Amino acid sequence: MADSILVTDHQACFRFKTSFAACTIMQLTRYDLDDLSKQTTAAVNRAPNFFIGSPVVLDLEVVKGIGVLDFKQIKQILISNNLVPVGVRGGSQEQLEEAATAGFPVITIGKPKLIDEPPKKTPQAPITKLVTSPIRSGMQVYARATDLIVMAPVSPGAELLADGNIHVYGPLRGRALAGVQGNTQARIFCRTLEAELVAIAGYYLVKEDMHNLPSDGSTMQIYLAGEEVKIAAV
Repeated sequence: MADSILVTDHQACFRFKTSFAACTIMQLTRYDLDDLSKQTTAAVNRAPNFFIGSPVVLDLEVVKGIGVLDFKQIKQILISNNLVPVGVRGGSQEQLEEAATAGFPVITIGKPKLIDEPPKKTPQAPITKLVTSPIRSGMQVYARATDLIVMAPVSPGAELLADGNIHVYGPLRGRALAGVQGNTQARIFCRTLEAELVAIAGYYLVKEDMHNLPSDGSTMQIYLAGEEVKIAAV
């Protein structure tokens, strides 16, 4: 997530964020094309299995006040790193028009709010999703509006997603994404952490960034502090 996956430099041009939509959000935080190119290449090289071939949406919210960007050059930077640019969101009207000219359509991710939406009935508290069978490679388990508890091993190539917390009582490999709808208070708990990627509310770490893990068998918690994913013993 590092505040995203990779870039710890305070002068970073962007941050990558996971999204429950089938794309990666690339939020531009500073406009410098040379640095953007170098940092994007470094990011992809650190986690090629995650990024290569990934659809990418540019988030312009942070840079919407700086005028028109060179979207053709940005598009070329993404393509040269085997990323697939699919659109933009946020940004000024001028930026969005220029982005469209360069082949970046405006993308809306998430369900729009209805202005005259009728009152909803009070929902019942969701029941925690419990999985007792091994989660094998290629499988995806999603706990919507609740926590996920897995009592079995999670294999490489598997994926766990939850709107709330994730608890894994077997080895955690593959990917685990908690708070996928934006819950920054969500956490991941596990005893054996060998995951390819862990994420809280879109901010994530890849395996190469998981250092100094507890080695005494104690339970670990993965949580978000500001925009940085932390791992600590419970």
